[in-house]
Amino acid sequence: MAKEIEYVRLLTPEDKHRIYLSKSRGKISKFVIQYYTKVEKRWRSVMRIDNCHGYPHKHTYHLRKKEFVLLLSQDNNTALTEAQNFVQNNFKKIKENFLFSQ
Repeated sequence: MAKEIEYVRLLTPEDKHRIYLSKSRGKISKFVIQYYTKVEKRWRSVMRIDNCHGYPHKHTYHLRKKEFVLLLSQDNNTALTEAQNFVQNNFKKIKENFLFSQ
């Protein structure tokens, strides 16, 4: 039987990330790490790292450009751990890229 975990963690009053995972027998079968920031009083998706299409990949969004998708070459457990650490440690730079990339 799969166990599902979901929670939202505030990074600042203007930044948060959502973590969702489903695991069975200690292995991650499905996960989503999504980083949001508040822009003009609305929460906007900035980055999403997930395996919802069957393989780990990262969506990077920009305020004025198209989304960029990158395939990740890790297994689900490693991709989830690295994604959580990456967003938590780099959200300020990720937000800057989202807001100011041309």
